Amino acid sequence: MVTVHTITYNEELMIEFFISHYRKIFPDCVIKIYDNYSTDNTVEIAKRFNCEINYYDSDNQLSDSKFLEIKNNCWKNSETDWVVVCDCDELIQITQDELINEDNNGITLFQFEGYDMVNYDDIIDLKTISFGHRNSIYDKTLLFNKSKIKDINYSPGCHQFNPNGKNVLSKHQYKLFHYKYIGVNYTIERYKLFSDRLCEENHKYRWSYHYKQKTEEIVNYYNSIKDKLIKLI
Repeated sequence: MVTVHTITYNEELMIEFFISHYRKIFPDCVIKIYDNYSTDNTVEIAKRFNCEINYYDSDNQLSDSKFLEIKNNCWKNSETDWVVVCDCDELIQITQDELINEDNNGITLFQFEGYDMVNYDDIIDLKTISFGHRNSIYDKTLLFNKSKIKDINYSPGCHQFNPNGKNVLSKHQYKLFHYKYIGVNYTIERYKLFSDRLCEENHKYRWSYHYKQKTEEIVNYYNSIKDKLIKLI
């Protein structure tokens, strides 16, 4: 019923957690990985869980144009009607029964309400992270019916979209848990990794420039949301 599409680069910490989540909410889902030649164990882990692996080359650079090319087209040949198009740190909160019910009511698109999942422990255990912070920047449309949508037309970052087809958006706001702030040092290291890989076009248009945040700015963000966290799981 559902095919999950995700882009990866060095996601060995997240990938098993990601796969387990989607196999739990959609037990028979197909998971397709689009890997940018990871240098860690991302692909090996994904293969162990019977994911389909596809590689793409970006000359070892982070390219939002490449992301858009993949996300706007990868789902079009899916054998299932429903598709999820997401990053490896994005976990939508909806069950298969809820999806079937919405499908029966004619819904074709879901825009999810974004939350940053936050962890302050030095040791990261994804299964124990239960508190988060509402972040409307990460409200995204990640789940839609391929048989009803001809083109999704994401813009850079995939926060905005301009679908072409039968667009019936769910009235219920399901949640999206975003696992970027799962450890201060982890976030600092990931931001530096991606900042160093930004391609010339990304620099020109300042795409994904949040990755250029300084260590002090990241630490300040963690400190600023301590009192705003709510229990989500």
